[in-house]
Amino acid sequence: MSKKNKMMVAVTILILLLLLSGAGLVYKVQSLLTSDALSMIQEISAQGANAVHVSITENLDFLRTLSDQEEFLKSNDTLEQIRALSKGAERRNFTRIYFADKTGRVVTNDGKTVRLDKQKYFQQAMKGNANVSFGQTDLFDVDRKVITYAVPVIRSHAVYGVIAATADNGNLGILDGIATGPDRSFFLLSSDGSVISRSAGEDSFQNFFQYFRKQSNPKELERIQRDFQQDRPGNGLLTVDGTANLMGYSAIQGTDGWILAVTAEENTFQSQAGKVLFMSEILVAFLILICIACAISFLKFKKNTYEAKLHQEEEINHFIYSDALTDLPNRKGVKKNIREWFECTKCKTGGAFFLDVDNFRSVNNTFGNDVGDEFLAAAASRLAMLTGKNNIIGRIGGDEYALFISNISTNAQLEDFAKKIVELFKKPFLVRKNVIQLTCSIGAVLFNYSEVVKENKFDDIINRGEFVLQEAKKNSKGSYEIYNDQYGMSIERRFQMLSELKLSIYNKELVCYYQPQYDYDKKAVVGFESLARWNSKKFGMVPPLQFIELAEETGFIKQLGRFMINQAFAFAKSISDPGICVSFNASPIELMQADFTDYVIERFCYYELEPESVAIEITESCLIESFDDVVKKLKILTDCGISIYLDDFGTGFSSLSYLKELPIHAVKIDKSFIDNIVSDRVRRDIVDMIIRLAHRLNLKVIAEGVETKEQAQCISECGCNLIQGYYISKPVPGEEAIAFLDELKTG
Repeated sequence: MSKKNKMMVAVTILILLLLLSGAGLVYKVQSLLTSDALSMIQEISAQGANAVHVSITENLDFLRTLSDQEEFLKSNDTLEQIRALSKGAERRNFTRIYFADKTGRVVTNDGKTVRLDKQKYFQQAMKGNANVSFGQTDLFDVDRKVITYAVPVIRSHAVYGVIAATADNGNLGILDGIATGPDRSFFLLSSDGSVISRSAGEDSFQNFFQYFRKQSNPKELERIQRDFQQDRPGNGLLTVDGTANLMGYSAIQGTDGWILAVTAEENTFQSQAGKVLFMSEILVAFLILICIACAISFLKFKKNTYEAKLHQEEEINHFIYSDALTDLPNRKGVKKNIREWFECTKCKTGGAFFLDVDNFRSVNNTFGNDVGDEFLAAAASRLAMLTGKNNIIGRIGGDEYALFISNISTNAQLEDFAKKIVELFKKPFLVRKNVIQLTCSIGAVLFNYSEVVKENKFDDIINRGEFVLQEAKKNSKGSYEIYNDQYGMSIERRFQMLSELKLSIYNKELVCYYQPQYDYDKKAVVGFESLARWNSKKFGMVPPLQFIELAEETGFIKQLGRFMINQAFAFAKSISDPGICVSFNASPIELMQADFTDYVIERFCYYELEPESVAIEITESCLIESFDDVVKKLKILTDCGISIYLDDFGTGFSSLSYLKELPIHAVKIDKSFIDNIVSDRVRRDIVDMIIRLAHRLNLKVIAEGVETKEQAQCISECGCNLIQGYYISKPVPGEEAIAFLDELKTG
C-alpha cells in the first residue's frame, strides 16, 4: 500500500472514530437529559406526596376539632349530634360525616343510623389512632368505594366514640394542593396499584399496573411494584398507547402504604431539552469538523515533516558521502557505492586507480584558493569523461582522486589505463584565463569481486593503492606504479612497524638523542637539538624519516611529540650552564592541535625552565596551510620565553616573504646548501646572501649538516659562526651529550 493510500485509510478511520465518538456523546447527553427528567419528575412526586400528606392531615385535624364538641358526649341528644355533623359536612365537602359511640352505633349527618363496630378504621380509632383508609364501600351504597377518615373522640384520656367522614375518591379534592400541569398526570395509588384518586381529565382505570402492563417492560413494572410494597421512592419508564412515559413516585406519610405517582410523556421533556440536545449535536458536529480539519492538517504536517526529514536525510547523506566541491563521492561514498557497483556492472574484476595532483599547492599559493578549487572541479570533469557512466570516480582527499574501472583483469590493462590518465593531465587547464599545467602521480591496483563483497577487504585495496601512489610520487612525479607482491610485503612490514611503533614508548625503545650546536669562533657549545631515535627489538634502528612519516600518517605523532617535549625539557633542566638552548622539532600536525600551545607552556612551567633555555624548531611547511593561526601560537610561546627556530631554511616556496612577520629568533640553513659550499661558488653566494639577510633582521643563523673543517671555515667566512653537524658531533644519548659538554669545558 502506498503512503498516500495509508494516509487516506488513516483519515477515514479517524473520521469514523470521531463520528462514533460524536454519536456516543449525543447519546450520553440524551441519557443525561432523560436521567435529569426522571429525577425532576421524582422530585415532583415527592412534593406532591408531601402536599397530599398535608391535605390528609388537615382533614383529620378538622375531624379532631369537630370531635371536641360536647354534643357527642350526650348519648340521648341525637338531633344535636346530627346538626353538628351536618355543619361539618358542609364546611369540608365530605360525602357523609357520622358519629359512632363505643358500641359502633352510628348517627350520620343526614339522620341515618347503622352499626360500624366491624370496620377496621373504627377499631383503629377506638384504640386512639386517627387514620385514613381506602377500599371501604359506602355504608349506604355498596357499589361505591370511598375514602374514610376516622378520629377518636377523647375525653379525660378515654375514648368515647369515633368521628368518621367519607369522601368520593373521584372527587376527593385531596390533590387540590398539588401544582399540576397540562403535561403531567397525578395518581394517588395504594401499594397494590389500585387507584385511590387521579388528577382531573385522566383516563378512568382501576389498577395502575394493569393499565401500563400491556406495553411496558415487565421487569421495569416488577421493580416499581417492589418499590410500592416497600414504601420506597423511585422513577421509571413506562409505555402506554405506544408513547413513552416518565414516571416518578413517592410514599405518603401517615397512610396505609399510599403512593403518589406522577407521569408525563417523554416527548414533553424532550421538547424542553430538545434545544439543548440540538445545540449539543451542533457542537459535536462542529467539534468533529474541527477534529477532522485538525487531523487532515496534522497528517499533512506529518507528511510534510516526513518529506522534509527524508529530504534532510538525503542532504545529510549527500553531505556525508559526497564531495561538496566536485559533487563526486568522497572516501565514504566510494566505499558505500562499491558493492552496488559490482552488482550493477556484473563484473568480477576491476582496476583501482589512486591519483594525486603533483605540486597542487603551487596553484593555491600562486592564483588563490578559488582558482585551485575550480582546477580540482575541472580535473574531476576530465576524469569523469574518461571513466564513463559504468565506473566510479571519487575525490578522496584534497587533491587526490580514486577511479574504479570495471573489466580490468591484467597488469597490462591496468598500465594502459594509467597511461591514459597521465596523458589526460598533459593537456593544460584554462581556469579564469590562467593556464595551469600540472602532472599527476598514480597508484594502480587490481581487485576482484570476492575481495570487496565476500571478504570485505575494500579498505585493504585503498591502503594498497595509496601506498603505491606514494611510491610513484617518491620515484618520479607524473608517473604511475602498479601494485605487486613486493609492494605487498612492504605494506605488511609497514603495518607491523606501525604496531611496534605504538608500543615503542611503553617498551622504552624510543629514545632522545642530542646533537650539539657549536660556536665556531668561541669554540663553545651553545645548544643541543633533540632528535628522536627508535631502536626497535624487531626492526633494529629505524631511520627517523621512516618512522616519523609513519607517525604523522597514523596520528601517533602526538604521543611521540609530547614524549620528545618532556625529554628535551628534562635535559634542559639537567644542564647547569646558562646560555645553552635545547631545541625540539614540532611537525605541522602537532602545531595544528588545539592544545599544543597549552601543553608546551604547562611543561615549560612544570620544569621551571629559564627564558630562552628551550626552542621549538619548525619548518616552512608548517606555515603553508594556516599561516595566521601558526603565527598566533608562536607569539604566545615566545611571550612565555620559548625561542623559535626556522628549520631547513631555503627549501620552501616563499621562504623570504615570511621572515619579517614570523616571531623567530634563528634560522637554520638546510644541509643541501652546505654539502657543496666549498666547491660550488653559486651555493656559497646563496648561503652568504641568506646569512646577510638574517643578520639584517637580527636573527641568529645556524648551519646544519657541517661535516668537514673546510665547510666550517667557509661558513665562518660568510659570517655564520654557529654550526651543527658530524664535524662537531653526531647525535648522542643524553649522558654522552653531557660528557661532551664537560669535556669541552675541561679541554
